[in-house]
Amino acid sequence: MKCNPLMLAILCGAVLLSSCSKKELDKLPQEEISEGTFWTTEKEARLALTACYNFVNGTAYDAWYNDGFADNCYCQYPWESNATEISAGNINAATINQGYDYTIITRCNYFLANIDKVKMDETLKQRYIGEARALRAYRYFLMTQYFGPLPLIKDAAKDPASLNIAPASQDELYDFITQELDQASAVLPDEYNGSGAGNEKGRITKWAALALESRAWLYRGQWSKAAAIAKQIIDGNHFRLFRLTSLAADDLKDDYSSLRSFADDAAKQKFYKGLRSYEQQFWAANEYNPEVILDAGFILNDATYSNGLQLLLPPAYLGGWSSIEPTQELVDAYWKADGTAFAPPTAATRAASFNKGNPSPAYYDEFKDRDTRLYASVLFPSNPWGRMGVTGYWDQGETKTGYTFRKLVDPNYVVDWTAPQNYQIIRYAEVLLTFAEAQNEAEGPGPEVYSALNDIRDRAGMPPVTPGLSKDELRKVIQNERRIELAQEGFRYDDMRRWNLTTNMKNEYDINNNLVQERKWQDKFKLLPYPQTAVDRNGLLKTAQAAKGY
Repeated sequence: MKCNPLMLAILCGAVLLSSCSKKELDKLPQEEISEGTFWTTEKEARLALTACYNFVNGTAYDAWYNDGFADNCYCQYPWESNATEISAGNINAATINQGYDYTIITRCNYFLANIDKVKMDETLKQRYIGEARALRAYRYFLMTQYFGPLPLIKDAAKDPASLNIAPASQDELYDFITQELDQASAVLPDEYNGSGAGNEKGRITKWAALALESRAWLYRGQWSKAAAIAKQIIDGNHFRLFRLTSLAADDLKDDYSSLRSFADDAAKQKFYKGLRSYEQQFWAANEYNPEVILDAGFILNDATYSNGLQLLLPPAYLGGWSSIEPTQELVDAYWKADGTAFAPPTAATRAASFNKGNPSPAYYDEFKDRDTRLYASVLFPSNPWGRMGVTGYWDQGETKTGYTFRKLVDPNYVVDWTAPQNYQIIRYAEVLLTFAEAQNEAEGPGPEVYSALNDIRDRAGMPPVTPGLSKDELRKVIQNERRIELAQEGFRYDDMRRWNLTTNMKNEYDINNNLVQERKWQDKFKLLPYPQTAVDRNGLLKTAQAAKGY
């Protein structure tokens, strides 16, 4: 029996779907499989579709480092990702490949070319087709963010990388992506109940497809379309921001009295609820909360499918690697407690008050009465984190920048690559921010824009946005609110480029005002080069490569 190598490679990858059940899906039998006998049952179709999901967990890994390409983070280990080299401006086709790979697109095309062979329930078949089209569109979207023009391959091909196909423009790609997501959303369900094969949570839903479509329109600058689709999700009332309605004893153990001023007990309760709601939405115990629209699934104590952020983010004295660290610029971006902009001291003043690890009281003043999300996101000197055994200051030598992340770390699990919490690829807060930005650009400030922003602010225990702002003033608020709310979730690099904030890529310094990393920026870095291996295999990429400046 002759085995189709492409089909076998696709199907052998179908081990785990990003799912609530955290159980392995059906694995293929070990005997040979022929293309002529494979496409016969719904189970076989489902296995092939599951293989199309195989990139979702990798997407999460890429997102962890994405802010390190930009001004939010510093990634100190170049062997973990391309972030260290990209942020330094060491970008060339010979050494950098940020995911130019058609494997998932090939799997989706192969699935779509063969699914009609299967005799199965027609409604379920159409749903499977919708999932594959949405996944293919999502993959194209991720690739075009990095590379711009791409060969647009819609049909099954054994090895697309070897085909001489001229790249489609980014506008053509966006047209395809948004059309595919729009049509897929029409046949996808609102949710999956998690009961049995084919209904695992973590599959693409109608709302996930719409959220991705809204994101694509936003990045394209099509404000009215982005706002309309985001509003459709908001009006669907299927999602809401995660909020704790009560506090446990452990939630109140950390003493923030030296960092925040509370007018009364109600103000104190609001702060602690905001702090704990924001940080605990990412914990394993709350991973299926009503804010999650699409996530990547991870499981406990698995060498391949456990969440690595428990190890990558904490400092060495907690057993972590400090692989991805907040920059001073990100720390400075968090609002003051009254919701207005923070005016940081000069680097020289900060270094003097920090005094090489013997801080004066003036140093700690920098962190007093700041945005609740700063305390929930960044581990800085004096920030208590009792669940991880942190009560105050630590040796600055533990990190390069002087800060580490506590956001996305679940203190209920050991610091190792063994944690089970899922990673939220799309959450409702992003949809609210998309709507606020797009609606402000399309129509200007209005009650609905303020409502979306204030929902996010209120969840974090922060005051509402100052009313009566101009369109330009509100734009700046929205951009900073997005930076804060979505920090370390993989959005900053895309946002920085589409907002033309590339001048932010300056040399990075630590608390002592010592150089951490030299950073260089050229306009051509708005798009990354195709890897040289791809250009060598497809000569029609050469012109597009030269047009990008490489």
